[in-house]
Order: sequence, then C-alpha cells, then structure tokens
Amino acid sequence: MLVANIGFFGVLICCFALRPPEVLITIVRHTRSITAMDPIIYNAVALGNLEALEHDISDPLDWFLTVNQNTILHICISSILVEEKYPATGGTDQALAAKFVKDVLDKCPSLLLKANAEDDTPLHLAARYGHASIVKVLIEHKKSQHQDLESGVVEAMKEMIGKLNKERDTALHEAVRYNHIEVVKQLLMGVDQEFSFGANAVGETPLYLVAESYFPDLVSEILNKLKSPAYVGPLGRTALHAAVIRYYDKVMTKNILQRYGRELCKQADQNGWTPLHMAAYMGSIEPTKLLLEFDRRGSIYERR
Repeated sequence: MLVANIGFFGVLICCFALRPPEVLITIVRHTRSITAMDPIIYNAVALGNLEALEHDISDPLDWFLTVNQNTILHICISSILVEEKYPATGGTDQALAAKFVKDVLDKCPSLLLKANAEDDTPLHLAARYGHASIVKVLIEHKKSQHQDLESGVVEAMKEMIGKLNKERDTALHEAVRYNHIEVVKQLLMGVDQEFSFGANAVGETPLYLVAESYFPDLVSEILNKLKSPAYVGPLGRTALHAAVIRYYDKVMTKNILQRYGRELCKQADQNGWTPLHMAAYMGSIEPTKLLLEFDRRGSIYERR
C-alpha cells in the first residue's frame, strides 16, 4: 500500500533518508537514469582508492554527489589526514590524494571547476586546508588544457584562481586566512601580475587579511608578486589601518607604505580615522614613527 501511495522513487528517497547524513547522499537526476553515491564508494573516495571506486561503478564520475553537492574530489581533499590532529581517523595522505585527484581529472576534467553547495571548488578546499601538492595538481591540470596559446593559459588560470564561493572568497582568501604560505606562492605564480584580488562579502581583500592577522611574510609575498593588489578592508579601512595596530611592527607598515605611498596614509575609515589616528590610539610606536617619517609635511594629522 505504501509503494502504491508514494511510488517507487518515494520509497527510494525514504531509504536514503535513513542513512547517516554526510555520507548520505543526494539523488542526482539525469535524463535517462538516477544514481547516488553509495557509502562503499564514499569510503573508497575518502581513501583515494580509484581502483576500488572504478570496480564498483559504471556511471560517469561527475554524477556522484553528497547532500552538500560535494564531488568525489571535494570528498578526497577534505579527507586528507593531518596526522597530529586526527591520528585515528580514516582517510588518506597528501601523496595518495594528489595521485587520486590527477587520475580522476584525467578521466573526468569537468570536475576541476565543479562547485559544491557553498560554491567551493576543489581548489578552494585545497587552499583552505593547506594542501600544496593538491593545489599544484589542480593548477597543472588547468594549464594543460590550454597549452597552445599563452593568453589562453592566463585567462584559464584567472578563471580558476579567481573563482568566488558564496562568501565571495577566492582560493587566495582561503590560503592567506590560514597562513598557508606554500599554497599562497603557488596561487600567486598562477595568475598574471595585474590580477588584484578584490574584496569578499564582508569587505576583506587578501592583503587586508594578512595585515590584520599579522602575517608579514604573506604581506611581502603578495606585494612582491602582484603589481597593484587591492588593499581595502571592512568599515572603510585599508591594509595600512590593519598593519599599524601592531605596536611592534615595522616590516608590514613599511612595505605597504612603500607600495601605495602618501595617499594611503591620508585615507580615512568610516569613522574618519586615518592610519595615523589608529596607530596613535593603539600606542603603536614603531608604525607611528614610520607614518610621521613618511609624510613630514604633516598632512595626515588632519582628521577628516
């Protein structure tokens, strides 16, 4: 009677609803068939075992999605073990995962830019977790698709590395937020020097994030690799506002001043505070000295 009332697909959906939530699976509808990711397949993916995966399936690799629209690449990348933190958790290591990702992309290139429910691509996840070897595989695969024309490679890399998730974060936002310097280096080398990396949904640019978090090496890396990276932050602040609140900082403040000059010294936030106001209020002696030295004529004293 139940099958008669709700039909076969209703019963099928109810069966999937009884499985554990994250392993469990959304049904992927296709014009000719319906497929879903079985827990056995999920485990094979999490372990980076492509041979076992292919043994159990006959459907295209891009058909398999979790309830959060994660593809097999998302699952594998997010299952890489951090030994000191998850010593007893099942998963794979970076070397096996990198091979899995490469082999999967060779068979199914469309997965490279496929995003999940949060619009995170595999590159977003690899950058967030600091998996430099995975980032390298993803970048190399994208370049290999456009080997004939140099301009094609530039645009392709811009498309992949500049792709935004729902928070309007690029992969670079993700990498700098967690101080993954090797990933940052790869991402910056992958784009044209003119690429600026704009603000996310809350107004943070990568340069602002690294200044606010006091990652001076990343500030230097961004300024050295990009000609004119965007520097804005929330509430009308800039990367210079973020740098000067560190009372002991010399490096970040000096590097930002040398790149952007006197105009950035004079730029006020939504409360009318210039970087000098911020530095003085926070008691940041070294940044205050640098600001005053940089503009001896005193035009930054005036509060807007």
